[in-house]
Amino acid sequence: MKLQTTLFFTAFLLFLTGFSKAQKPVSDTLAYAKKFETNKDKYRGKPFSLLMKDMTQLQFKKAKSDIKQDENNPLPSTLFRFSDKDISAGNEVTFVIKWKPDPSSTIPLELFQEEHNYGFTVSERNFFDKKIIADIVVYKQ
Repeated sequence: MKLQTTLFFTAFLLFLTGFSKAQKPVSDTLAYAKKFETNKDKYRGKPFSLLMKDMTQLQFKKAKSDIKQDENNPLPSTLFRFSDKDISAGNEVTFVIKWKPDPSSTIPLELFQEEHNYGFTVSERNFFDKKIIADIVVYKQ
């Protein structure tokens, strides 16, 4: 009986140790974001949904797209932030995705940005999910 209790307790502690490591918060946002920039070859030519699937520890909170009047490429890039601060705030980690040229309409995105004050909501995520990533650049202002 004592052996079973010891085994159970040991297994329980191992479980908690593994769980706590899996849920470890990101202490260095720039280093976390740079990992994706370093591995950007994995994401080039792939849909945005793959990047979002891999971003398990920290998600985007704000997004501002560079919308142009170019009918062949109206959405060249989007700037993402991990903070709830104003999108134009300085000293923030900035994650820029340059998109593969796509002539589809940006009107829904423009409306989402206005309505949600650049908050990265489910609506924005759904809009970007099938967009193809051309490049990733990460920097801190």
